[in-house]
Amino acid sequence: MWQEVTRAVNDTTNGPGTESAKLSSLQLSRDDTDGLEDAPAPRVRFPTPPPLDHHGPARIIGIVNQKGGVGKTTTAINLGACLAELGRKVLLVDFDPQASLTIGLGIDPLSLDGSTYDLVIDPETTAEDIRVKTCVDGMDLLPSDISLSGAEIQLVSEVARETTLSRELEPLRPDYDFILIDCQPSLGLLTP
Repeated sequence: MWQEVTRAVNDTTNGPGTESAKLSSLQLSRDDTDGLEDAPAPRVRFPTPPPLDHHGPARIIGIVNQKGGVGKTTTAINLGACLAELGRKVLLVDFDPQASLTIGLGIDPLSLDGSTYDLVIDPETTAEDIRVKTCVDGMDLLPSDISLSGAEIQLVSEVARETTLSRELEPLRPDYDFILIDCQPSLGLLTP
């Protein structure tokens, strides 16, 4: 088989029927690869975390990257679901105006009464007002919508604007083990 592969490479490189000394010296025999294909991958066994007798205070983790399409939202959903499956209480925070996390969890951002925009702009709105249960037991969501894109401009004149989200999440820390923040693909004011 390896000879056929080498012959095909030679034919495409140098034309049909020619031999390349360079490529023929790289030919692998079947004996050189015996055992490599059949070797099982080493199995890593992670210890099962012990069950919790209480929850909190939550560890807050921001999933941040200035580039889009690198898996921030996918990481937030999967990490949150895995932690919830292990008995941890998880709060996901969608802090992206594209609302990919909200949509990814099956929630229509256009049908929401409140979002993270209201949380950071309206002093009357609390995280409890916008919190949504997800289909995963032990995992909740603070949803987002397109209106969050205007929050950066509105927060410019606010004092301590960079700690707005942190102040809103602080009362929820005793109720959760992890708070995962899915951020927008930029390094602007809304990036924790």
